[in-house]
Parts: sequence; structure tokens; C-alpha cells
Amino acid sequence: MNKQRLAERLVTYLKPLYPDRTNLSVTSLDEINMGWETELYTLEVDSTKNGDQIKEHRVLRVFQGDNAGRKSAKEYSLMRKLGEAGYPVPRVYSHEVSGEAIGKPFIFMERILGTTLDAAYRNEEPEEFQKGLTRLIRLFVRLHRLDITPFKDVPELPCHDDHVQDSLDWYGRTAQEQLSWLKPVVGWLMERKLYIDQVPQSLLHMDYHGMNVMLREDGSEAVIDWGASTIGDYRMDLGWTMLLYTTFGGEMFRDPILTGYTEQSGKEVTDIEYFEVMAATRRIIDFATTMDGGVDSVGLKPEVVEMMKESKEHYQRVHDVLTARTGIRLDEFAAALDSI
Repeated sequence: MNKQRLAERLVTYLKPLYPDRTNLSVTSLDEINMGWETELYTLEVDSTKNGDQIKEHRVLRVFQGDNAGRKSAKEYSLMRKLGEAGYPVPRVYSHEVSGEAIGKPFIFMERILGTTLDAAYRNEEPEEFQKGLTRLIRLFVRLHRLDITPFKDVPELPCHDDHVQDSLDWYGRTAQEQLSWLKPVVGWLMERKLYIDQVPQSLLHMDYHGMNVMLREDGSEAVIDWGASTIGDYRMDLGWTMLLYTTFGGEMFRDPILTGYTEQSGKEVTDIEYFEVMAATRRIIDFATTMDGGVDSVGLKPEVVEMMKESKEHYQRVHDVLTARTGIRLDEFAAALDSI
């Protein structure tokens, strides 16, 4: 759909939501090429109310794939609950599940006019970098400390009695049905699962990093991109974040993140190496199944395959992490990476 047609449809959608406005229009509509599962558009809603001209900055988050409606409902409801709990997220205004308005389900939400936390502390002096990383981890710990009770009725938000086992079951099915070469890793994880400490459930983001923390012009934070969120073992969340930082940024990130989390939470993080392997396995499965052609059904954008190919070195480092922690080398996976 071209921008003009999309803008016209959005005006039609918004008019009933703003019954006290006149001269309603959508302008400055631009697509942002970020994220693997959604299309993002920035726009301005111009209108008149009681003779006053109003300009509002908004984001349109459009979902796709077989479960797009359920994904949009989950993210909208979760962000509303987070805002009510006092956790910093963008304000969400409305969402449309059926796809009737513009052809796909979407969320209509606040646009943060600022920068990302990652951009704020990258390429700065070591002291500023440490301040930024501390800020990132403080928000992370704050998330994991939230009372999960209000979030249990969020539609489509998984709530795991045994998050690790549920993930292992999925890994096992994937190895059995699609990726037989992954079986040694699944076996390694299952064998050691019996010995990891049990922890209380937490609300998890599951894609937490500095690019998903926006800073408003006044310096306040807003955590975005809740599509992968779930309720489970906080170390699944921490292990994923550590994997992303060490494989995109470098091994130098690992200890500061782990130390920072320990200090901010006031508790020892046990069995983290196990959860790094869990994260690496998840990342490898995502890559391998997507490259096999699962983009459309799982709701990833068509260009994701090319994005993955451009991140070849990252996936090689993910494999290196898995091998370093387990002693297992996945020759088939390494060969698939070499072939792209």
C-alpha cells in the first residue's frame, strides 16, 4: 500500500476515535526499516480542537504473519499493563486486530522524539559508557522485580510453570522434526537441567538491549518491542541479553553486564553459563528454521533472510559461545553459515 492510501485509511480509522476533532489529517508518514517482525511507521496526526491546532507524533506498529492479530493484542495489552504498573513504556492509544482498517493488525502508539539508550552511551568515554550500561541494567532488574499477578491475564502472554523445560521441549521437537544435528546440544541441556537452581517467575522482555530502550527529549526512558515477552525464569532473559551483547559487541560486555545485574539485583545469578547455551540454541534455531523458508508463517518480514545473511559473523560468534560452553561443534550449522 502506498503512503497516500495508507494515510487516507488511517484518517478513516481515527475519526471515530477523535469525535471532538475537526480537520483531521495524517502527514509526514515514513516507514522505519527496523525490527524483524513488524513494519514501523512514524507519522503526525494534525487536527483542530476548540479552535486550537494540534499536532501529535505517533508510531504505527503493523503486524504480519499467521498470528498477527493475536500478537498485536498481546503487545497492546501488555504495554497498557506495564504503564499502569509504572514501568516506562511508550503510551499505547489504540489497536486494531481484524486488519480491516489497513489490511493488517496494528498498534497506534506514542512516538518517542529522542534517541536510543544504546546510541547515548556508545563511543563515549569509559565513565559515560559505564553510566549507560548501569542505566540499562537498572531497568532490566526493575522489570524482573515486577509483580507478575496483573500480567497473567494478558492475552497470548505465555506463563510457564517451568520455563526452561517448556523451551527444552520446543528445542527437542525442532531437533526431532527439522534439525537432527541439534540433538547433541539438546541432550547436553536436558542432562544438566536437573541441576540448575529454581527461581521465582518474572516478567521477561526476551529481546532486551540498548536499541530497545528509547530516551525522550527530557531524558526519561521507554522500553519498546515487547513481542517476544513471556513470564518465566529471569535468567532466560539475562542470558539472551548477554548473548546479544557479546556476539554483536564483543566479549568485553559479558562480565560488566553480569556484574551489573548482580549488583543491581542484590542477588547472585546462578547457572548463567547454562542460560547462555539456552540463548545460543534459541538463536541457532531461529536462524536455521528461517533460512529453511519459515519467514511468512511466523510473521517475519521478507527481508529478514537478507538481514540474517548480513549478520553472518554474529551467528558464527553465537556458535563459538555454544562450543565454548558445551564443547559441542555443530558442523552442519557451520557449513550452512559458510555457504551464505
